[in-house]
Amino acid sequence: MKILITALEPSGDRLAAGLMRELRAKMQRQKPAKKLEFYGVGGPAMRAEGLHMLQPMEQLAAMGLVEVLPIIPRIWACLRRLVAWVEMEKPALVVCVDGQDFSARLAARLRKLAKPTPCVLYAAPKVWAWRPKRAAKLRELYDAVLCLLPFEVDFLADFGVSAEYVGHPAVALAAGSVQDIQLELALLPGSRGAELRRHWPLMLATLRRLCQLVPQLRGLLVLPDEAALAVCRNLADFSAEDGIEVVVGEGRFAALARCRAALAKSGTNTLELALLGVPAVVCYRLHGLSYWLAKRLVTLPLFSLPNLVLNPQILRGGAVGEVVYPEYIQAAATPENLGRALYPLLVTDKARGRQLKLLAKVRQAMEHVGGKPIGSPAEKAAAACIKILARGPNRPA
Repeated sequence: MKILITALEPSGDRLAAGLMRELRAKMQRQKPAKKLEFYGVGGPAMRAEGLHMLQPMEQLAAMGLVEVLPIIPRIWACLRRLVAWVEMEKPALVVCVDGQDFSARLAARLRKLAKPTPCVLYAAPKVWAWRPKRAAKLRELYDAVLCLLPFEVDFLADFGVSAEYVGHPAVALAAGSVQDIQLELALLPGSRGAELRRHWPLMLATLRRLCQLVPQLRGLLVLPDEAALAVCRNLADFSAEDGIEVVVGEGRFAALARCRAALAKSGTNTLELALLGVPAVVCYRLHGLSYWLAKRLVTLPLFSLPNLVLNPQILRGGAVGEVVYPEYIQAAATPENLGRALYPLLVTDKARGRQLKLLAKVRQAMEHVGGKPIGSPAEKAAAACIKILARGPNRPA
């Protein structure tokens, strides 16, 4: 049985790899056992799980409305290649993970085939952030949407989308990581070249500024791989005098858990920090034109995931309530502003204690549905996919 699966980002690569592993295990336990073959677009984690690579995700990666322009021809060529593969190989299921514009275009093309293949979206797009009416389109494109955030299910249900909260993988990864707290500041500048260019020099300058005020402070630079470290060193190198430890890959959770505070680029890493119970300040910088466009499209007053988990009411026009992580975007993200926000978290228990109380609420919301523990996200996602497989051929386009 063949399954087409696509992921375009490192977090999506890890998410898809977990799903592949759990799907294979569940299908092998069935009677008779079914052997799965996975084909598609992905990265190292999916390749390690046996993905037959139709195109490496690194060739399609771009962040921002402007940055994606140079690779549009490559994206269109990949879409044509995937549709042709589906027509020829007729997989039992298509699973799209992240890369939401790419996924939507792929799903739309597959719906037009004479015999459409069942299609699942794993990780809902952030339609709640901008142009929310796009949510109705998901109903036409996907047989099911598997949500990583608890507030997404109710939001999508308002548009008639079949959605299920399967939990976020960070919940399981962050479990049991509590350690003795050290006077360390975690620095999470992102994973892509453009993200690192905009955030790493800023974060290094902030750390150096804080070290003048707190001489015992040390830094912890958290990156996805050695390639990202090389980019950081090229952008703004650091020496032993800066007191920075580097952590690469999955070992970050134990290291992050011991940090007194963190400075993080907005993204999935802020949710990981929240689930680990690490107080933080969030920042985000974009290409100038991308920011100009985003200001006109994004309707929400908050942008970091932990703050949204605490404030689901703002998705329906409600007022902002409790905010756990201070947010600084674009011109407001300066070493001075970030240092000013981080300093109390490093030297006082009052500021840190307030965040810790709110972080406990975030974890409760992420770990439970209807008062019951959510369980393994990958297992729940695999179970949802198997239900789709059991239905057989898709409805007509």
